[in-house]
Amino acid sequence: MSALLQLSYEDALARERDLLAGGVQNTGMQWMLWQTSSCIVVPRSHTINTRFQQAAAVSAARGWPVHIRDTGGGAVVQGNGVLNLSMVFVAEPMVPDRIGASYRILCTPLMAMLSSRGVQSGYRAIPGTMCDGAYNVVVGDRKLAGTAQRWKSLGRSRPGEYAVLAHFALFSNLDHVMAAQAINALYADIGMDVRIEARTHINWAEIDPSTVSNRDALIAGELDARCRDTGTPFWSGA
Repeated sequence: MSALLQLSYEDALARERDLLAGGVQNTGMQWMLWQTSSCIVVPRSHTINTRFQQAAAVSAARGWPVHIRDTGGGAVVQGNGVLNLSMVFVAEPMVPDRIGASYRILCTPLMAMLSSRGVQSGYRAIPGTMCDGAYNVVVGDRKLAGTAQRWKSLGRSRPGEYAVLAHFALFSNLDHVMAAQAINALYADIGMDVRIEARTHINWAEIDPSTVSNRDALIAGELDARCRDTGTPFWSGA
């Protein structure tokens, strides 16, 4: 069975919520790799804008339906050329920089893949990228993957512990010009002063052009194997 699931965005979101709910009962790491059809995904905060509903309808008419996600940040494009890793694990109490540690655990499989190819990478914000953040995975001053987290308390019986849903969207071979145009048009219709620049992003296909056919399935297969190697997070070394 392929490690890469083809899901509607609604189904992917529901599965993420189920993973997070299940993380309350489990101490190990769980994950899924998935793709969805072309769309723009925005945080719930965008829906407060009075122009949002009309802007979303116009975007859908242009071929870019808009969906709402549970995490924060900005608008991102999903679809062909984007591969998602959703991971759940438990964050223990008394760990320094738990937010940063969680992002590093999430990205360990991807960083290992880059390192094995002799590619230098790191984390930092890149102005002009989709949903810019301090834990973008960056190669050569361009964004390869964007990251997000959502936390859920494990309750009074486990004080200070949280189930963490960590997610990244990896650009495998996205048309970044088209993606930037789609998001910029949506933001213009909403009236938000945000500008996405295609040149600030990089695709996996540029990093490792050796594989053309079945690229996404092969990337997902390697990510899945790297996740299995990572196993349960060891927070002391995160």
